[in-house]
Amino acid sequence: MLRPVNRHIVVDYHPPQESTESGILLPDDYKPPTEDYIVVGVLATSDDVSIRCDVEDQIVIDKKMLQEITFDHSIYYLILENYVIGVIE
Repeated sequence: MLRPVNRHIVVDYHPPQESTESGILLPDDYKPPTEDYIVVGVLATSDDVSIRCDVEDQIVIDKKMLQEITFDHSIYYLILENYVIGVIE
């Protein structure tokens, strides 16, 4: 597991599929409507995160600021704490 530092949060994010539920592949130029803000689960936080959120909490983030990191054959999604809109209680 990647341990985040510098106010980053590792989140549980699953990118949308490139095909429909029936298995039809969509053309490369097709862009489905997307939401700017999404709800994700917290997997890990750095020690210097100032907002109160624990592992397994649900947070609302600005999707455009999500960073994808590939490390040791695993994909991690990180967000800087500044782009957390809120914590769902």
